Amino acid sequence: MSDRPAPFDLVVTRGTVVDGTGLPSYIADVAVRDGRIAKIGRVTGAERAAAVEVLDAEGLLVTPGFVDIHTHYDAQLHFEPTCSPASWHGVTTLLTGNCGFTIAPATPDDVGWLLQMLSRVEGMPAAALQAGVDFEGGGVGDLMAGLDGRIGVNAGFNVGHSAVRRMVMGDEAQERVATDDETTAMAALVRSAMAEGAMGFTSSQLDIHQAHDGRPVPSNLAAPDEIVALAAVLAEFDHGAIEFIPRTFLVGYDASDRALIRRMAEVSGKPVNLNTLTRMHNAPNGWSDSLAFAEEAQRDGLRIFPMFAANKQGVFFALGSTFLYDEMPTWRDTLCLPEPERSQRLRDVVVREQMRTELADPTGRAFSFVWDIVCCASVADPERHGHWVGLTVPQLAAQRGGQDPFDCYLDVSLDENLETVFTLNAPVSRDRQEALEILIRHPLVMAGSSDGGAHLASFVGADYPTRLLSEWVPSGVLSIEQAVARLSSIPATIHGIRDRGALRPGSWADINVIDRPRLAAGDPRWVVDLPADSGRLVVDARGYVATYVNGVAMLRDGRHTGALPGAVLRG
Repeated sequence: MSDRPAPFDLVVTRGTVVDGTGLPSYIADVAVRDGRIAKIGRVTGAERAAAVEVLDAEGLLVTPGFVDIHTHYDAQLHFEPTCSPASWHGVTTLLTGNCGFTIAPATPDDVGWLLQMLSRVEGMPAAALQAGVDFEGGGVGDLMAGLDGRIGVNAGFNVGHSAVRRMVMGDEAQERVATDDETTAMAALVRSAMAEGAMGFTSSQLDIHQAHDGRPVPSNLAAPDEIVALAAVLAEFDHGAIEFIPRTFLVGYDASDRALIRRMAEVSGKPVNLNTLTRMHNAPNGWSDSLAFAEEAQRDGLRIFPMFAANKQGVFFALGSTFLYDEMPTWRDTLCLPEPERSQRLRDVVVREQMRTELADPTGRAFSFVWDIVCCASVADPERHGHWVGLTVPQLAAQRGGQDPFDCYLDVSLDENLETVFTLNAPVSRDRQEALEILIRHPLVMAGSSDGGAHLASFVGADYPTRLLSEWVPSGVLSIEQAVARLSSIPATIHGIRDRGALRPGSWADINVIDRPRLAAGDPRWVVDLPADSGRLVVDARGYVATYVNGVAMLRDGRHTGALPGAVLRG
């Protein structure tokens, strides 16, 4: 028998390797065998000739596949296995089940309830979830087993607080704090999920998160001691991380949230990933105060990592599906009603005045009246109101005979069954830009905040890798090597994702081949490609010549090859 090794399955030749470690790039060949990188350096002519596939990457970048740690693709993986548009933007590995919102663990009777909660809180079409998700209940291990061999990307699954709380407390999970016995039972569920391979534990306590029934999501009712007890379970395992969104994250963590986050990090011994820091007009110092807290925790030996958002800021929304007003009682109570009661209340003069008062409350966090109206996304006739595009609500009201802007806003929505689409654009300012540059450069602040798979009619954040590379690298904020490390090895290391995130012999062959001069992200566009004829916003990418997952080409020039080489990651 010959000792000669088997031919390479893939050889990417003469590319500029940006290996994900942050070290300087270099020109080399990258060879793959059996799904792993077998060689980086020089591949002989005979080895190239024998290889199953050869890709000439001269003049192109060769990078690790990118790692997106904050997504909500739990449901979409069941019916759209490439996790687009994340994969279009070079993501080959993702973690799903963030913010405490997962569909496991669950009893068979509760799967439908959890999907409805996801639909409301995370902006997913309810009809698509009902038609496309075939999970029938069980633990996180059952959820993962049901997706083995069915996915195009690598996916790790967190265990979510709201699902755990619902399973233990039932309907009372949305009504009260837990007893000691209930907390113990929840800890046992988290322990079981981690033993089955969950990548970590997630939770959130944002007041804006209200379930489909108009009540708070289960995790919002948890006392600090409950959250700490569940976080402590992770100390029993040699893997895992925590993702948490505290109540005050938008305006800077207050003292109680800081104490809670520190306790979670202390009792678990694990990294704690916090959500996006951004400069808010009503809390201009919140981002810097929160960053100072993370720095202080690091000096004390704790691992606390907030995130920055490289994607464009702004949101599309329609009154028939939005959660943006859920922190205001009259708005929440009205918009959570079924039809026709919802529209009837929106026409009620007394109710309108209550809503107007809540919207104008200067102590609240509601946004001001500066929307641009867009009618191209979910209106039945996209061409009907094309002349509205770019107008603010007051401008449209003026065109409608000087109508009151607030009444105009509600009336045009009611005329189209609350499907009229608006956009809320983040203000552009030098202060906001300077804050973002500081966050992008900071070693404790992670790239991400895509929310991929969620808010499908509201915004697209999955384009952040492309925007970081094509917009922030040319501006000099990061080098190409630093940016690729932020997208690959750093999130993989923090979350214990082994053998991924860097190009090195022995690692899994998750590889992007990129034409850097062509690299760009498009503008949001509406597509109808989900089950039950449901639609979503997507953002296209240019410049990705090929994306390999475990050594197999999943995308070529942005198009799915039909291959499903992804792995379900188990901690």
